[in-house]
Amino acid sequence: MEQKTAFERFAPSILQIYHRDKEAFWTAVMAPFLANQVSFLEWLQNIKVGVGLLSAFKGLDDQAKKSLRDFSIPLGFDVTKWSSNRLQYFKDAYPVFAFLAVWMDEEGLDELVANFGEVLRAGVFAVAGYGILDANVDSDAPSPVEILTAQTLIAEYETLALRIFGVSAANLEIIQRMRTLFLEAEIKEKSMRGKASPYRLDRPKDLGAKGANSVTPFMLSLERLGKASLIDDYWEVFLLFGAAIQMIDDWNDLESDLANGHYSYVTLGFDKLPQLKDPKKTAQLLRDDRKRVRDTYSCSKEMIAQSRTILKKLNDPYLVRLVDVTEARLDSFFQKELKMR
Repeated sequence: MEQKTAFERFAPSILQIYHRDKEAFWTAVMAPFLANQVSFLEWLQNIKVGVGLLSAFKGLDDQAKKSLRDFSIPLGFDVTKWSSNRLQYFKDAYPVFAFLAVWMDEEGLDELVANFGEVLRAGVFAVAGYGILDANVDSDAPSPVEILTAQTLIAEYETLALRIFGVSAANLEIIQRMRTLFLEAEIKEKSMRGKASPYRLDRPKDLGAKGANSVTPFMLSLERLGKASLIDDYWEVFLLFGAAIQMIDDWNDLESDLANGHYSYVTLGFDKLPQLKDPKKTAQLLRDDRKRVRDTYSCSKEMIAQSRTILKKLNDPYLVRLVDVTEARLDSFFQKELKMR
């Protein structure tokens, strides 16, 4: 019997852990963000669950690298060796893949769960393609080869997605819409490079648009469930808590963003930003502004609350868990990294 790949083993492994003890599963997922709130004894009680999750994610790591190597080596290079192929993008995506498997299972999408290995393969091409593209358009010395390869990876991802979910007018529109949302956000951001932030204080949720590509499988699944009419509501949910994740990233990447002339949401209202030439000192000035830190935290919490309200109306108790993890991550980051009390 042919041995299954890590992609093929992932959904069965995740779902076995999940169905064995659902609350232990969610506790293990949240534990890295709640380390100062979870006792050592509580962690020990869930260590088997945590180890199981880590093992499943490690398998994804290895298989993702193999898939990208197999795809790129015929082109004459290995994209896994590129610094633009950022490992952190994959680390951030793995929990989303786990949530997607659980959500599909709870929604009764058995055919997609059985074919989840292909869903993962498509997802890896999406993460790599969009990540490499993003890294290059942020760079002062972008690589034409890397930009073209990113487009090839994105095309492969979209082709695989349509093979998995089916070619229909609705699915073509979903893929086009999600791609366009990402590109419009990037174009707006890059056109303002070195000038000002492309965002508005009263529109923090716009930060979530850059993550549009990562939620495409959820949208395609809604179409499969006959719930295409709910896509706008679900997109609003993803936009809101995705913006909270982006707020974390903006604070985390502040120094490098400033060095590249990218002024994010967290820099809004900071006078004479283009005239300040030392990214490290400028970043520290922004972090020392306690009102700025508190305000960005408060608006992120508000967006998370709004996403929960919509999910309650949609009667979706499963994606609420993804919002819970996002909130735990937000609280942990602001308390530990930005020293907010």
